Amino acid sequence: MSIRNPRLPCLPGYGTNPLLGKTRFGVRPVFTSIDGINMLVDKAEEGNRVPSLYCRKQAPDLPTWLMYDKNILTFQAYFQQSLHEMKVGSSILRKVTILFFLEDGTLKVVEPKTENSGLSQGTLISRQRIRLPFSYDLYYDVLDLNVGLEVTLYGKVFKIVNCDNFTRVFLNRLGINVPDPLPYPDAIEIAPDTRKPPKHRPFKQFLDFDRQVLRFYGYWDDRDSEFGVLHLMEIHYFLADDTIEIKEVMPPNSGMEAGPMFLKRMRLPKKIPPRIEMTGGPRLPAYGPADLSIGAVVNAFGRNVVLTDCDPYTKEYYRATYGLDVFTPLPIPGDEKECVSTSTADRQLPPWNGYGSYEDSAQNCRTVEPKAPHGDFMKFLHKDKVGYDSHVLRFAARLITDNPEDARRYFIIKYFLCDDTLGVFELSERNSGFQGGKFFRRTKMYLPDVDFFVPKEPPAYTDQDMWVGNELDINKHKFRLVAADEYALRYLEVNQYPMANIALIMDKIRRTLASVENGYKNFVAKYMDAVLPDKKDLMSVKCFKQALKEIMCEKMTEHEFITIIRHFRGDPGIEKNPRREMIRSLVFTDLTRGLWDDRDRLREGLMHSDEVGTGVLSPHRLRQLLRAHRLPLNGDLMDCMLSVLKKDNNCNILYEDLMEFLDFKTRPVFNLTEEDYQKVVRHAPPVKDTECKLWADMDTLIHDGYVNWSAFLCQLNLDHLVKEPAPIAQA
Repeated sequence: MSIRNPRLPCLPGYGTNPLLGKTRFGVRPVFTSIDGINMLVDKAEEGNRVPSLYCRKQAPDLPTWLMYDKNILTFQAYFQQSLHEMKVGSSILRKVTILFFLEDGTLKVVEPKTENSGLSQGTLISRQRIRLPFSYDLYYDVLDLNVGLEVTLYGKVFKIVNCDNFTRVFLNRLGINVPDPLPYPDAIEIAPDTRKPPKHRPFKQFLDFDRQVLRFYGYWDDRDSEFGVLHLMEIHYFLADDTIEIKEVMPPNSGMEAGPMFLKRMRLPKKIPPRIEMTGGPRLPAYGPADLSIGAVVNAFGRNVVLTDCDPYTKEYYRATYGLDVFTPLPIPGDEKECVSTSTADRQLPPWNGYGSYEDSAQNCRTVEPKAPHGDFMKFLHKDKVGYDSHVLRFAARLITDNPEDARRYFIIKYFLCDDTLGVFELSERNSGFQGGKFFRRTKMYLPDVDFFVPKEPPAYTDQDMWVGNELDINKHKFRLVAADEYALRYLEVNQYPMANIALIMDKIRRTLASVENGYKNFVAKYMDAVLPDKKDLMSVKCFKQALKEIMCEKMTEHEFITIIRHFRGDPGIEKNPRREMIRSLVFTDLTRGLWDDRDRLREGLMHSDEVGTGVLSPHRLRQLLRAHRLPLNGDLMDCMLSVLKKDNNCNILYEDLMEFLDFKTRPVFNLTEEDYQKVVRHAPPVKDTECKLWADMDTLIHDGYVNWSAFLCQLNLDHLVKEPAPIAQA
């Protein structure tokens, strides 16, 4: 393009071209903002550009994802987490950052990571929209977040204490007043130990005190032990590195051969802790020059070495360093003490030091060559698992705590009779926040408030402490036994434990009623009307328990009450086992789907297998016969069915009860959902520790139903207290 000169004619060759000789032809970029968006234009426009479709200042607002892109409100908050395994406090303070994204109204909670904190830190709640508590259509918004407010996010309560400058300005522009920052409360906060130990310069000490050794003379009196003698010692203290070595000096013609060194060169600690940690940490306080003097006693790992004298260099060192002038040697005791005779009396063992078990430590003290400790083999032989007799007592337990979250937790406590050990397992519940499984490993559980570091093993929980209603203090956790399985109840009753001995319980009730004037008469008269009108021998369990509590008050435990109910159970056909009926309904559902109805052939096969005619078969043999007759049942459902059938004392199954169980004429009417099926069969194996619902059903069976009132009064045998004395005949 050329620029025309008006003074020249408009002919070719009379114009000038300004681009001649120019090498750069770039366009200068001009940026302008149109509707809040930065754009590149040829030239800057004057004024704000608005669409022609709308009037000026009447254009629609931009979307939030564009208007508030990368605009985030930042709040500082905290929440308290309860800790039951820490002795220093019951909770810790965890500081978090709450991020609110303005573009889509999402929330994110992040906890700064702390090195060696032992906690899972980082992103606690990923970015998402969170509903308000007890609401299904309302979500957290800008108005719900401010300094001083508490927000509940998935069950955790966060207290907001501060915000950044952008958040404060943004909320102020919206007309929201933001309070001043709040201080964090005083709570235990897990943080790494940043304290540094005092700097030690061993090389300087080595240069100053190399080849300078303090020499002491002393003895170790071991004559109180069997075949013990008086040992003469020579103690060397090296000033270069604060180490000690002890050498035994043998008298001439003693007939004994000395070892290379009684104590090798090392830093000798003043006090040996119960358990020496080998993973580092602060150095234990050791003996120094200030702790050594004539008459001092050095504890060399349990051997008390008495210092009696020192050499001239040592005396000069203490005279120049500590200003001591008196170095009177102590006499060495003679042989006036007699050695302990070789008797078979029990020796006093040293206190337990924390290594291994009590039996293992005792073996190391009794013999020179340690041997593995042997438990009670006869008890193991008689109380180990034999067939279906497991010799394991299973109890359901609850935590005794004021925390409502921990009060809902469910535990199974197993007591192993073969070695008197306890194992605690937790039953997991969906969305409870607690992971089930092993809670305390199987070991001996000692009684609370006992001294562990003693020569003899402290008392531990025994099978006498396992009864329903008892409270166990296990590792600072208090459990209450709330139920027991059928095997545990039956075992305690057969072996006549105090809480399951019906004779002792009835004698206690009998003595209580006899001690009160007209006590038995009033007791019978008051509760005679509570007997069922159609069946005069039966009384409800609820009324029966109320009657016993009225006369016994607090003298009767929950396990004793369960024992009486089981012994005087009246009309057991009235109430049915809900688990048995539920499993029976599942079995009939699968039998109907598989078109199976061959009970006669199954009965013939069962009677053919029972050659002796005892009426019982082992569970293994019965499972084989059911498979042979093609019952369309899976393995889990078949195990559930076999677990609810009647058994004899040897855990063999009565196959007549099986035929009654499979009788189509008495088919149960149970409307089970898929969720119930999962609970009974797949998610609750019949003999595992995940039968939380079934424990509750068993507890319901005990506290519901009826008691044989007539049999109870007959066994009390207190009718002589009711009879009036005969009148005396007058002369």
